[in-house]
Amino acid sequence: MLRLIPRKQTSAPGCATFLKISVACFIITNCILFYYLATRYQKPECVRIGTCRINGKPRTLPREKWGQTIYYNILYEHFLREHDEWRLSTSSDSYQIKYSNDLNCSSLRMFEKVRFVAAGYTKSTYKVRLNNQTLSLKTVNVEGHDINSCLLEEDRYLYDCFLIAASKLLKEIAILRSISHTNIVKVLGYCIPVDPDISDPRHTVAIFEEYGDPIDVIKLLQLSWEDRLKISLGLSRLLKHLSSFKEPIALNDFRRQQFIMIDGEPKLIDVDDIGLEEQRCHDKPCCSTQPSSNVSICVACIQNICHGYNEKLNILRTGRHFIKHILPHGVPMQLNSITNRIISAFQLASLDTDNIWKEMEELVITFKSGQYRTNSKIRYLKGYKEYKHRDVSSKFDYRCQLTVSGYGCMTSVFDAEEAAEICWGDSKCKAFVLTNITTWTGRRITRFKSGFGNLLHNNKTTLFLKL
Repeated sequence: MLRLIPRKQTSAPGCATFLKISVACFIITNCILFYYLATRYQKPECVRIGTCRINGKPRTLPREKWGQTIYYNILYEHFLREHDEWRLSTSSDSYQIKYSNDLNCSSLRMFEKVRFVAAGYTKSTYKVRLNNQTLSLKTVNVEGHDINSCLLEEDRYLYDCFLIAASKLLKEIAILRSISHTNIVKVLGYCIPVDPDISDPRHTVAIFEEYGDPIDVIKLLQLSWEDRLKISLGLSRLLKHLSSFKEPIALNDFRRQQFIMIDGEPKLIDVDDIGLEEQRCHDKPCCSTQPSSNVSICVACIQNICHGYNEKLNILRTGRHFIKHILPHGVPMQLNSITNRIISAFQLASLDTDNIWKEMEELVITFKSGQYRTNSKIRYLKGYKEYKHRDVSSKFDYRCQLTVSGYGCMTSVFDAEEAAEICWGDSKCKAFVLTNITTWTGRRITRFKSGFGNLLHNNKTTLFLKL
């Protein structure tokens, strides 16, 4: 007879407890994993914008190399805090007065029509409009070479590198104001917030300067010789100014890109790499010019200083990058002698900046006064008939070597006699129009014509027809 044995039943409460524990463990584990993943790939806000370090470990860099140290050392040396921004102290401003109309941080919120111009290792430059005036705005180039190379160094972070780059702008403000000159760009204002924000372009370190056009060699050579003379004169005045300090200032990174043109005047805009001290010479008898120069100049070492080294270096570099290109071409024949003397002085540094400036001023005076003209017995003007308040149609314009524009034969003259001589020596010229427009030297602009046709009325001109 088959006997059935009853099955032992599992305890229901024990299974339920085990299931609850398993589910709870699963939920807790997933929460921990989710939190880990979320915090691992989501950086804190301050790290994202670069104002704090990624970890809280002690810095390995010595304090004097910290971005904050470099930045605030310059700040405390040249600036004073006024409310929420920093302004130049009187001792760091060559003007010795406080500008009431200086642009400041509030100006960063007012400008319009922003256009990017260029970006360098340290700075970005923009063309902006403010109060119906075109200005140049310089700010830190966060994506520039300086910051990127800084970030590759050990124990560096973005805001640290930003302050190091911004410190160069602080130096530029202080230097440009302390060495102000007609041929150095004018600082119209600046913004140095108490707490510069790397992510807010309206609350960062910035400089407002005069706006000018970059210098282009081809465009320089297309200018009239008179306009190129003005540039040469401006450069000689600048060199004289840089040599007037106790230790002459050296333009170490001397390139045409360091200058702009404003109203025909060359102006230095970049002072990042200028030298404020003369060359030191401990065990050398003299200081030699750099190998990039074709001329070897040796400045004597006296008491461990090569006095005059910076001055000669500036002369050689100005000659190499500017004077040899712009001064010789198109010079009036009678001015060749003094012009060649000046060019030689720039190429050999045979004169100091003061004497070069004097030679340049003499050249300008000779040109302005008409002293260079030979005392010819021929009176060319007798071969022309004069018509006051008359002009000639533009259809009689023609191209010539003397032209200062792309629309005909035009140049400046000392007087009508010089214009008559020029026209007499040109077979195409049948007439010339003397205008009342004067150049920077006071000479009058004259247009030469290949014919005349029906005469036009013009109160501002005098016409001379070749007989």
